[in-house]
Amino acid sequence: MSALYANETEGVNFIREWYQHRSRYASLKNYKDENKVFIMAPHGGSIESGTTELALATAGFVKNFNGDTDTSVTHNYFIFNGTNPKDENGKLHVTSSHYDDVDANELVSNSLISFAFHGCTDGQPDESTGHGYQACLIGGRDQVLKEILEAQLKNVGFNAFITTQDDLDGSLASNIINKNKRSRGAQVELTTSLRKSFYTKHNRKDRRKNTTADFWLFINTIRASIEEYEVQFL
Repeated sequence: MSALYANETEGVNFIREWYQHRSRYASLKNYKDENKVFIMAPHGGSIESGTTELALATAGFVKNFNGDTDTSVTHNYFIFNGTNPKDENGKLHVTSSHYDDVDANELVSNSLISFAFHGCTDGQPDESTGHGYQACLIGGRDQVLKEILEAQLKNVGFNAFITTQDDLDGSLASNIINKNKRSRGAQVELTTSLRKSFYTKHNRKDRRKNTTADFWLFINTIRASIEEYEVQFL
């Protein structure tokens, strides 16, 4: 990303936003490691539209949204927002295996569970992995978390499936989401039609105030899946 940062201007072409819980002493009563979970939208804003809002809500930061999460738990997050005019945001896309943003890497490297939102077109999933209409392709190297996500999302009616498609499965060790303390994370590739179904107004300015019931069902199911995984396996 160093080349991108050298040629584009933060605050003009892109905006980065992140949150990290302050460290607490393990000796504190009822100590909970609030840095355990990391949520990411590496191509937010107008690059892979709709992923910024999904990441923020999954992390539990829903100020100025028209809905709320089922629980008040919050997680660390990092979001890169493309803010160029229409059709000029594709050049801001840096692949996950080349994602060397210092702050994003610090956050993921300090986490035990890492999860990323991506966007793809309806035509990108091939026939071997499932239908692309309103599809959620689950990838990454954390097999157990992937299986929990698939089961939970299918259970509430989403077209979700674990993918093995090379260009969408997020399985490379160099993928930033797989660089947590356990060297395995999870991600979802959401097709355009699914992302559009989450908003009644699908533009950067209005999305947060115009989320649908399916938006909240989706992010609360992901939050519940992460919590189930954390309780059972960590």
